Amino acid sequence: MDVECPVCGATFPSSRIESHAEECIQARFGDGGDGSGGVQKSGGGISPVLGKRKCSEPQSPQPQTDAPGTSKPTNPSPSNKKSRQEQVQAWSFLGKSSRGSIGPRQNSRDEEKAREPEREAGTPKTQAQMGMGRSNNTSCGVPLAERMRPACLDTYVGQESVLSTNSFLRTLLQKDSFTNLILWGPPGCGKTSLANIVSERCRGSERWRFVKMSACTSGVGDVKAVVKEANSSQQLRSRRTIIFLDEVHRFNKAQQDVFLPHVESGLITLIGATTENPSFTLNSALLSRCRVIVLEALRPAHIRKIMRRTLRQMKVRIEDSEAKNENGETGEHDEDESSSEEETEEEETEEEEETEENERTRQSNGTTQVSQRVKMSGEALRWISEMSGGDARCALNTLQILLDTHTTGLITRDHAKEALQRSHVLYDRKGDEHYNFASALQKSIRGGNDNAALYWTMRMIQGGEDPRFIARRLLRTAAEDIGLGAPEALTMATSTMQAVQMLGMPESDVILAQCAVYLARCQHNPEVYLAMARVKDMIQNSPGPLPPVPLHLRNASTKLMKDLGYGRGYSHNPQHNRDISYMPNTLKGVKFFKS
Repeated sequence: MDVECPVCGATFPSSRIESHAEECIQARFGDGGDGSGGVQKSGGGISPVLGKRKCSEPQSPQPQTDAPGTSKPTNPSPSNKKSRQEQVQAWSFLGKSSRGSIGPRQNSRDEEKAREPEREAGTPKTQAQMGMGRSNNTSCGVPLAERMRPACLDTYVGQESVLSTNSFLRTLLQKDSFTNLILWGPPGCGKTSLANIVSERCRGSERWRFVKMSACTSGVGDVKAVVKEANSSQQLRSRRTIIFLDEVHRFNKAQQDVFLPHVESGLITLIGATTENPSFTLNSALLSRCRVIVLEALRPAHIRKIMRRTLRQMKVRIEDSEAKNENGETGEHDEDESSSEEETEEEETEEEEETEENERTRQSNGTTQVSQRVKMSGEALRWISEMSGGDARCALNTLQILLDTHTTGLITRDHAKEALQRSHVLYDRKGDEHYNFASALQKSIRGGNDNAALYWTMRMIQGGEDPRFIARRLLRTAAEDIGLGAPEALTMATSTMQAVQMLGMPESDVILAQCAVYLARCQHNPEVYLAMARVKDMIQNSPGPLPPVPLHLRNASTKLMKDLGYGRGYSHNPQHNRDISYMPNTLKGVKFFKS
């Protein structure tokens, strides 16, 4: 296969393009690292093909003199900057970074080994043991949640259902055998952290390269550019490309089609992250080529473990004495936690604290700027973990606010309450939660549970649901589930809808709550709804053509119709009409109401 050189435009076989591209880059940009563009003239002793000094014409270096009255510029000229950019683009064709001096290629693993002593001398050992991919300096401007992302599976917290010892996903990650995945879960559950682990495993790999994109800031053109680079990387270096697309649901289904041919051919491996139901937001053709991994919201114990690890790494002492009452017993909130979960957390905490204590004396000028005089109470940690809604990012952001605003003293539960005020409820008016909550409300009313009906109604109201949608759902429930048990319930639900439309929010909340509780307490008789469902089923599954209307039930509006027998045998006498068959001849004796 012929490949076009990105520098000169000539085509060469794929087996020769890499060596030619290096020679062409050297010929164009020269050996110097100053970024000067162009090939030196032959009078200067430079070969225009290889960019090397001819051995047969040795020349001594000539000092460069400035013309009288001129000053030497201190900044590179615009042409030099442009040439430098072209040089970077040319080297990126070969999958390498631009270097100051272009010379023989070096193995990336050899470079990593050469840098190892510097890393051991400059980076605290605890950070490597923690498996974190970024520095902990709080003054670097990077959010704490981003700095604390795990870089390996050993430091990943939560999602035991999909990352157990012999699970499908863990096996793939450990063997670097990646496949097309869709990570579906709520915010802050670890979707991007899993992608970060994949990125770390691809770092320095000869088989894989990792490209991170976001559907919020990227478009189809960006994807096509990455696909073009992936094609070159596969042809030249046999490296496959992984594209991680965050918020993949923000691509409409037409935009998602750009991935189909390349995922089908295996040119790219797609890993998408979404908070929306893939069944509704992703192209069915793309979804059939991907494995959907469902991630759950983190439990409070998981979030506490993440925060404790963060505080130890930032040298903040955790004061657990506030979590006990005057008698030395834990509060009521501990009763809700299982003993096994608490024991496991305490064991892991003790092991990590022991490791930190052994390494603390070997740390140099700290990885953080947090004062060691500040302390965090265990009660505050527990409250944050329970009120963050399973969102580790929310918990770490709250922790960062507390540490940035407190330099001394003890951070208590009251401080945590002030920093994390639950001003909203996690709810999506157009996504899965919209229909899940509506289903929960109707099922609670159907079951006669007024307590649950009130709870789900208020959850929807607090989440910002349209009150007219709730009123319509209550109206449907009154007809479907209450039915003939309390016919006045339909009137009540209709009045509720009219009141909501006239009054609006927030005053309509009590009207909706009252109607939901009333319907849950009514006598239920869904006889009509169930019979209606049986009729629908018979109509849809009836073999052959559906039976016609009997002649005696047809309206004879013309003389021709009367001559054909329309309405013959039918009388307006009520006593006589009760003896007439009103069902088709093939359905005589069929009963839709079950006694």
